[in-house]
This record gives sequence, structure tokens and C-alpha cells, in this order.
Amino acid sequence: MKTLLLMLGVVAFVYLEPGYTLVCKSCPEWKCALTPGVECSNDSTQCYKKLLESGGLFPKYERGCATNCTTVTGKEKVTYCATDNCND
Repeated sequence: MKTLLLMLGVVAFVYLEPGYTLVCKSCPEWKCALTPGVECSNDSTQCYKKLLESGGLFPKYERGCATNCTTVTGKEKVTYCATDNCND
């Protein structure tokens, strides 16, 4: 009986699925294809990309993790998405 309980405990531990963590890009360049993403905290459900500077040939962005989609005010250009590395 003890052996059976021990085996069940081991099987449960091995097959226990950890929680999903969203991965978002965080580079300021206009394209982040070669940059690895960063793991977000457990309460983050969205990735975002915010245009900071549009002058010049290559615009600058702020990218990262967000807990929710906030309302954009004024002329800010912010996009939200909910899959891994979607804010490239």
C-alpha cells in the first residue's frame, strides 16, 4: 500500500504542469526579431508596444508586459496582444 501511494505521489509530481508564463519582447528598436523575449510576471496577461519617437528612419518603441489593456489618451499609439512575443 505504501509503495502504491509513493508511486502515485511520484507520478503526480512528474506530470504536474506548471503555470503558464507569458513571454514578451522588451527591446526599443523598431524590430526585435533576433532579441529573446522576457518572461512576464504571473499577473501579466498582455504584451504591449508603445511608439515613443517616430522621427527619423527607424522609430523607437517601448515594449513589455502589461496586466491589462489601458485606455490610450491623446495621440499615444499603443498596441496590446496576448500571445508569446507578439509585440515585435
